[in-house]
Amino acid sequence: MGLVEAESGQLWLRFWGVRGSYPTPGRTTVRTGGNSVCMEVRAGNLRLAFDAGTGLIAMGNDLCQQGGSRKSVHIFLSHYHHDHIEGLRFFRPLYERGWRTTVYGPALPAVTLPRVLAQSMARPFFPVGLDELPGRLQLRTLASDTIVRLGDPSSPLCVRVRISHAHPKIGVALYRLEFRKHAIVYATDIEAARGGFDDVVALAQGADVLVHDAQYTDEEYRDARRSRIGWGHSTIAMACEAARAASVRHLFLYHHDPSHDDAQMRALEREARRLFPHTQAAREGLEFRIL
Repeated sequence: MGLVEAESGQLWLRFWGVRGSYPTPGRTTVRTGGNSVCMEVRAGNLRLAFDAGTGLIAMGNDLCQQGGSRKSVHIFLSHYHHDHIEGLRFFRPLYERGWRTTVYGPALPAVTLPRVLAQSMARPFFPVGLDELPGRLQLRTLASDTIVRLGDPSSPLCVRVRISHAHPKIGVALYRLEFRKHAIVYATDIEAARGGFDDVVALAQGADVLVHDAQYTDEEYRDARRSRIGWGHSTIAMACEAARAASVRHLFLYHHDPSHDDAQMRALEREARRLFPHTQAAREGLEFRIL
């Protein structure tokens, strides 16, 4: 994909960060990548990001270097854990006049999007406050079952929101992006075995792409000494089961455990393909074109 402004009919995605919990740069993660979660979607001339981990930093630099007449980007946050917002403070369009950034986040009990982002940039933790950014920033809180329509009214992009509570103590927004009869579903920090399975399957029916949390192996999830049950994440097998049940065309495993190096990720991808053949482990720089 060249560094050109997207054509009106294109729909593709690119992963800028694929790790959960914390970044893991180093020689053993070069192939998969070490940045925390961020997925870009280009739908026509619209530019969207799903989550704002450290991968968002490189995406922002790329957007500004490309230029183009449409200096607008939409960022959809699944929730407010640090690994999903830590790149926003260094997102270059927020520091350049002429750029408009709209950030969407789920309405959660006792949590507001403006407060979370303001606290993450408050002194003494950060030198530039949220209200001091030169770029134009709009914050929008989303309730469950909200539909966000963007772009050309004759051929709009539609983002459907479902808030799942299959993560301990928080809610997580699941997103279904629809464009020209195609769909991408983004479902991270979801624990399929604790109620998240039905939420994902209902939202992902017939989608072209499902991006699904797959942080753990079965052995890690049920480890008698250090069980991950109730931690808010799925196993690779759970992600594959959801993809089969929803009849999706392609599955990307996502939100990789920081302890999984490149060799283990290749092995886990092979294992997943035995359960659901059209599976890839998301990795930094991987692009997938739908239209």
